[in-house]
Amino acid sequence: MKKTARILLTVVLAVLVLTAMAVPGFAATGSITITNSNDAVSMNGHTYKAYKIFDVTYNADKSVYDYKIAPAFVDYFEDLNLAASLGEDLDARAYSYVSSISGDAALQAFAKDIYGHKGAAAGSVTADNANNAVISGLETGYYLVYDEGNAAPGNNAEKAIANIALTTTDPDATIVLKASVPTIDKKITGVSDAASNAASATGEDAVSATINQHVSFQIDSIVPDLTGYTNYTYKVSDTMSDALIPDQNAKVTIGTDNVTASSTIVYSGQTMTITVPFSVLKTYAKDTPITITYSARVSADANIYPDATGNSNQAELEYSNNVDDLTIKETTPPSEVKIYLFTIDVTKVNDKNEKLAGAKFVLKDSSNNYIPVVLSSGRYKVSDTLAATEANATVISDANGKIYIDGLAEGTYTLTETEAPATYNLLKDPVTVTIAATYDADGNCTAVTGNTKTVVNKAGGLLPSTGGMGTIIFVVSGIVVMLAAVVVLAAKRRKETA
Repeated sequence: MKKTARILLTVVLAVLVLTAMAVPGFAATGSITITNSNDAVSMNGHTYKAYKIFDVTYNADKSVYDYKIAPAFVDYFEDLNLAASLGEDLDARAYSYVSSISGDAALQAFAKDIYGHKGAAAGSVTADNANNAVISGLETGYYLVYDEGNAAPGNNAEKAIANIALTTTDPDATIVLKASVPTIDKKITGVSDAASNAASATGEDAVSATINQHVSFQIDSIVPDLTGYTNYTYKVSDTMSDALIPDQNAKVTIGTDNVTASSTIVYSGQTMTITVPFSVLKTYAKDTPITITYSARVSADANIYPDATGNSNQAELEYSNNVDDLTIKETTPPSEVKIYLFTIDVTKVNDKNEKLAGAKFVLKDSSNNYIPVVLSSGRYKVSDTLAATEANATVISDANGKIYIDGLAEGTYTLTETEAPATYNLLKDPVTVTIAATYDADGNCTAVTGNTKTVVNKAGGLLPSTGGMGTIIFVVSGIVVMLAAVVVLAAKRRKETA
C-alpha cells in the first residue's frame, strides 16, 4: 500500500560545502539538498536550518584550503579539551574531531551536545513536499543541519542521520535521509469460517467476505530507534468499521518472541489499542519486526457494494519523537484496508419474459452448505444468527420476479428450485451464480461481474422423462390398454370353452 508519516525523526548532519568564492571559475555559493527515499516518513512542512561550524580559509594563491572554527562554536570546542594528537592547533583538532564522527548514535549525541552553541542559522528552508528540500545561498564552510520539525521546536530534540563532504569541484551537497521511525502497515491475511490470529507473509488491501465469516488482519511495524530515551510511547490504535465484531484474540510478536502477555491490549467498541512498553521494546535491536495479528467477524451491519467506501478499517501508530520531552508524540497516517460484500440479483421470468412470482429456491455455497438468510424490506440478507438449514436458506421471487440476496463474498453459489410458480415446470438443474470483483491499487472495488442472473420457467406438460403430468397420462393410458386386452382375452377363452 503506499503510506507516509506526517513527520520524521529530527535529524542533524555535518556538511562540508566549498565554493569557488576564492577560486576563479567556481560558483560563489553552495547549496545543501535534502532528499527522502523512505515512504514511511515525510519532509513536508519541516523546516531545515544550516549552522556553520567551520569557515574555510585559503593560502595565498587559493590552491589549498583549511578550516577555522566559526565564532559561535569556539567555546564549545575549547571545553572539549581535545587531544593534541588530533592537530597542531584548536581549529585542526576540532575539524579532525567533527569529521571523524560517523554512525547515527554518534551524530545524534554530537548534535544534542553542540545545539546550545549554534548561534544564528546561516540558511534555512521549509519543505513543501514529502521528499525534497534545498538550502541555498550558503557561503563556503562546514555546516550542521537541523530538522526543526513542523512547528517551532521547544528544545534540542534533533537527531543525527548522516554527514557528507564536498570539494570545490562540487559545491552542492545532496543528503539522503536515513531516518529510522516506526512504521505501520495493515493487511488482510485471510477470510474463513473461524477466528484466527496466525501470521502470514502475504496480505491484501481489500478482500470480500460473507456475513458471519471471520477476517484475519496483520499489522507490521518495527522497533524504533530508542537511542537516548528513558521511556517511550508505542501505541497502535485499530478502528474497525461497524461491519466487524472483534474476536478479541490479538497477538503481539517481536522478532520470533510472543510478547502479548507483556503488552496492554484494550477493546472498546470498534477500537482496539495495543501498547508495547518501553521495558519490552528496549530489549530488541532497532528495526526488529513487530507483528500484530487478530481477527474479527463480519456482522449483518456490513455495508453492501456499491457502497463506495466498502467497509473501511484503519490502524495508526502513536510514538515518541522527542528524547528530551517524553510528552511530545507523533502519529503515523492511518493504514487502511477494506472489506466488500456483494449481492446476487436474480430475475424470474417465463419464456415470454413475463415476471414470475412465487418461485422457491434454496441457496448454497460452493461446498454445498446452506446459507441462511432473512427477508427485510423486500430483500434477503445473509443472517449472522440463524442456523444453516434448508428452511432458513430458502428464497422466493417477489411480484416483480426479483430475488435479491445481500452480504455475499466473491465465489460460486447455487440456487436450487424447490417449487415452481403455479402451472410452470420445475427446473431440472440448479442455477449457478459466480461473483467476481476487480480492485484498484488502493483497494477500491471498481467492478463486479457474474452476480446477476435471469432464470426462465416454462409452462405446459412435460415429456415422460421429466416425471411430470405427461408421465402420468402415459402410464394411465397404458393401464387402460392393458386392462382392455385382458378383458378381450378372457372373453375369447370363455367362448372357446363354451
